[in-house]
Amino acid sequence: MVGGEILIRKKWKIFKKILKILLVVFLVIVVFAIIYFVGLSAKNTKQNLSTIVIENPLKNIVYANVNENGEVDKNKVIEQALLEFDVDYINYIFIALGVNNLYKSKIGFGNPKVEFDLDGEVWSSEINNGNLNTKKESIDDEDIRIIMSKKEIIESLLAKDIKEFMIESVKSRRTNIEMIAGKTELLSKGYLKMYSDLTGE
Repeated sequence: MVGGEILIRKKWKIFKKILKILLVVFLVIVVFAIIYFVGLSAKNTKQNLSTIVIENPLKNIVYANVNENGEVDKNKVIEQALLEFDVDYINYIFIALGVNNLYKSKIGFGNPKVEFDLDGEVWSSEINNGNLNTKKESIDDEDIRIIMSKKEIIESLLAKDIKEFMIESVKSRRTNIEMIAGKTELLSKGYLKMYSDLTGE
């Protein structure tokens, strides 16, 4: 009888070990499946955002300030652009900063939200279903804050390579990026890729 109990215990231990192994394998499969579908979903969202195209808002201003020798009066362009500064300037720079890397969080943090502090003027942008919703107002629960001057934005729009200009602007501290949300939230929305592209960190 004792030998039977020992045999039953051994069988039960073996069964428990097999059950634990199967449970671990199942959990690993579930985790990989979640990562795959979140990545696939994020990739699809990125593809939607990467189709955002906007014309450089300085195009007409530059054209109006070219002399007969084909030279652009940069000071006049900047002066006029500061007077006409609007939402298109923000959207253009946001696209240059890497908005195509951002997407709605799949773990419940919501849409990417960015606040811009431009010479003390507050603007905000939210990405919603592949659209940029930019306004001249503050936003609740912003993820990051970008602090720069309007003149710096205009200079970037005049640069030959806007991405390189912005990388240099961040490195030289003419543009500052403040991370407001936690790393998990920022990671879930794609900010860390954008941040590392701009800062090299």
